[in-house]
Amino acid sequence: MALSETFVDQHIAYWSTQLGAGNHPYRKHWPSRLFHHCPLDTAVAIINDGHLRARDDPQRLILQDVAAGGVIDNRQEAHGRVRLYFRPRNPTQFHIEGIRKDADCNYGTNAHAPVLVMFVLDAKRVLTRADILFSDQNMQNLNAATGNDEAFFANIPFLSVFHEGGIAGDHSIIAHRCAEVLPATPLPIADVLSSILFRSEPERDTFLYKLGEAAPRWQPFCYVSEELKVFDKRFAFVADIDLSREGVSFRLNHRHDLQNISIVIQGYNEQNQICVDFRNEDFQTHNQAGGRWIHRVALEPSNYLVKVQIDNHLAYEAFIRLDDSLF
Repeated sequence: MALSETFVDQHIAYWSTQLGAGNHPYRKHWPSRLFHHCPLDTAVAIINDGHLRARDDPQRLILQDVAAGGVIDNRQEAHGRVRLYFRPRNPTQFHIEGIRKDADCNYGTNAHAPVLVMFVLDAKRVLTRADILFSDQNMQNLNAATGNDEAFFANIPFLSVFHEGGIAGDHSIIAHRCAEVLPATPLPIADVLSSILFRSEPERDTFLYKLGEAAPRWQPFCYVSEELKVFDKRFAFVADIDLSREGVSFRLNHRHDLQNISIVIQGYNEQNQICVDFRNEDFQTHNQAGGRWIHRVALEPSNYLVKVQIDNHLAYEAFIRLDDSLF
């Protein structure tokens, strides 16, 4: 049973006002949107397919399953539906976002997304669709309740769903942060997409590079923005990268614990010859230059394919054009 447009408008208006007036006012942007996070290659597959699909959808292409082993098998009810969240940075995302060392992976080394992509959807377009279902917490939780009408939706504890900060011992807040919206599968992405968000421009450029010929159509949807604060950014990633005649300059996001990382940077010219090959197994991401580093190597003007690996995971891959300078 779909929610009425009037009901959804009232929900969005009320919570946008409430969240904008309190602490963490960036939350005012959340009620008008829904969120779906996934690893880089899965995001590319979603765009190429044109749909978000349920786990049990026979046409779903599974490139990397980041679901926590054991947890995903607790319940099967949601496996036949697309899974969206009312908010970003929920507990599920917290456990998978970012390039992690094995010791950082709470649910197994495969249960993390080195480059996490956030699909931001228009809440009204989704919530008013036919055959919609909602939960008051994560559907893998045996205590999660579901419903499909306005009465159930109105009783979802959105104060907890949108909560930020300490929980003062109330662990129900953590559970409600994972409340879900469960449309029927498949969900056509073009009908509901608002934007695709990334942690950095290099990660956005990697996504567009992997889209290939489809990139120009989707580039207008791709943003790097802090307005909604959708990422945790607790682990290393490529914050920016560029080429000059002197070499490769780059800056990495620091790990939350400032641990060193392993890094490989390679660059190939238009003849597919390797021109950059920088490797460091114990690299320090922070320094007195604001974390900016340069690997010095003489480069001539060309179009270079540059690849970066951090802790043995792809962190960046795209072309960078080095033009001839007039100075």
